[in-house]
Amino acid sequence: MAYYPTDADFRAIRQKEKNVYVKIELLNKNFKIIDSLTANLVNDSLSVDSSAKQRRSYNCDIFASDYSFLIGNDKKIWIDKYLRVYYGIESAREYEILWWLIGTFIYIDANYTFSGAEKNLSLSCADLMADYDGTKNGEINGYSLTVPAGEDIRQSVLALVKKAGITKYYIEDIGKEIPYDLEYSDSVTYCDVWTAICELYDSWEFYFDVDGTFIWRQIPTGYSEPCILNDTQLSPLVVNESISTSFKDIYNVTEIWGEVIELSNNDRYAELSAVSGNVYSITLPEITSLDDLDNLDRIAIKICSDSLGADKVSINGLSPIPIVNDDGSSIADGRLKGNTTYVFMYRRTLNGEIQNCLYLMGQYQAYGIYKEHNPDCPFSVENLGYEIIHRQNYEKLYSDDLCYKQAEYNTYQTTAMKDIVTLNLIIIPWLDVNQKIEYTPNVSAKTEQYIIQNISWSTLEGTMTMTLYKFLESFSYVQNKQNAIERRDA
Repeated sequence: MAYYPTDADFRAIRQKEKNVYVKIELLNKNFKIIDSLTANLVNDSLSVDSSAKQRRSYNCDIFASDYSFLIGNDKKIWIDKYLRVYYGIESAREYEILWWLIGTFIYIDANYTFSGAEKNLSLSCADLMADYDGTKNGEINGYSLTVPAGEDIRQSVLALVKKAGITKYYIEDIGKEIPYDLEYSDSVTYCDVWTAICELYDSWEFYFDVDGTFIWRQIPTGYSEPCILNDTQLSPLVVNESISTSFKDIYNVTEIWGEVIELSNNDRYAELSAVSGNVYSITLPEITSLDDLDNLDRIAIKICSDSLGADKVSINGLSPIPIVNDDGSSIADGRLKGNTTYVFMYRRTLNGEIQNCLYLMGQYQAYGIYKEHNPDCPFSVENLGYEIIHRQNYEKLYSDDLCYKQAEYNTYQTTAMKDIVTLNLIIIPWLDVNQKIEYTPNVSAKTEQYIIQNISWSTLEGTMTMTLYKFLESFSYVQNKQNAIERRDA
């Protein structure tokens, strides 16, 4: 979670003369402190990448002062040991060291260099995802694994987290169900399954934070999040800046092709429909009540005329049930076209509530297209005067809604994230990626808000490099995510 700095934090990093420290706690497999590597540190480097599953990496050189630094199960360097790293500055006012936790890591590689008086041990470390993505471990025991359709996504993730033995976690409720069985044979890792679940919906992420807590959450858009730093706080700490705009891989139109929607033997098809007002009537065999339908059953219906909005379906004369979008809202006027077959998913529950509705999946292949029209976007269709189209396949996206949202998100990534500011500045140890800050670039002299993409630093150099992209709340992706959050929290 975000760290909110105090006045003492700012006074410490602004000191012209600083005594800087790195504290490395050596932890056992239960994360209990058993020793320290601090006194032997020669140099180090930290990297934080918002797009990587292993979000944080740490490299350091240590003076191997004695035999305890050899590799062995009774030594400081071994497969079952962890590192917790802190960055510290001695306060000139309080004469005490202020510490900030910058990561919890696991050994990946160790290399010795000996020459005369030099006894150097180089360590490469990754965050705790290395225990679950196959780097060091992470294969799920058993010959097969099935995450069943209909299971609440949060509960599915939570079950896997507990199965993996993770005791510290924060898992946001996505409010969705697993739409179909996710089946795996042997040699699948926890990270593989988390990735598959995460990719069912756009703009979700999972990672381990600085203290080793597993985080599953929606990627912050920056709309409702406060600025961690304002320009008054940040500008005096900047050494230099560079601004770049990449013209590579810019797409203001994204087409997403999703799942080929197939009906199984258990699914149903209504070749004929009739309409009265906004209610379509169909006939299905062996249905005398909605209890005869299984949750997530698919029903193909040939629609007889264009929809009017807030449309419903009556099955065998039963009470009409609404046709809904992914978020549970009614479909728009004209969303369904006459003489066209659409596939629907019966949802007994939706967003954690009893709904009894038909979720519109699409025609026989899920499809979505998004065009960027935001006037604040320099790469919008109108501002450029032409379309740059990117077509992608997402076989796990099973509805038009999901394909559209993914297309919207991908277009946001290939337009909004192309104006990059790179800052070289005094180390600010509490900053993290996907946080929002305020800054005034010298080239524009205009104060704007930015999202942090990447961070890297070397303690000895005393400066960090930070890449930012401009935050614009007018993007429809940002607005739609905020509207969804407000509806969810209402």
